[in-house]
Amino acid sequence: MTIKDDFNDDEWFLLSAMPGMIGAAMSNAAPSGIIGTIKEMSAGMRAQVHAREAHPDSELINALMSKAENWEQARDKMSDYRERAHQRVSAANITSREELQAMAIKDCRQATALVNERCSDSEADAYKQWTIEIALAVAEAAREGSILGIGGERISPPEVELLQRIESALGVQSGVLFA
Repeated sequence: MTIKDDFNDDEWFLLSAMPGMIGAAMSNAAPSGIIGTIKEMSAGMRAQVHAREAHPDSELINALMSKAENWEQARDKMSDYRERAHQRVSAANITSREELQAMAIKDCRQATALVNERCSDSEADAYKQWTIEIALAVAEAAREGSILGIGGERISPPEVELLQRIESALGVQSGVLFA
């Protein structure tokens, strides 16, 4: 029996999709232009992939980040993921960054409840830390308010606010990110 067996298909999808949703919400928290958005999305993907290195002892993260065994399986997995994610966002009728953030925070709360209920404390903590790492990587990836990369803020006030909301949804003590 694996850790994946502790969750139904919809719950497993939520756990696997929530970090990407957090990255998307953070990327949309403050306008950073096309180059900044590309940097932020890339940072979010790198932070997700880096999870296995950052949390090598986490069975949950390793299972969530397991690689497909072949190209066909990878293509099918990505196609299914993309379709399910699109259906969720469409069903929620997301039309603004605030609605995207609200959905991400809701997902965060639901995922936190699941890992707190079904995983060991260390597994739940690793998952929450991974989520924070993704959010912070995206927030730090591009300066908001800069002109040709000069000036601007490393983490903008809307990003700080969203980071604090993510901490709260995860049940992590406020201020951990900025200590």
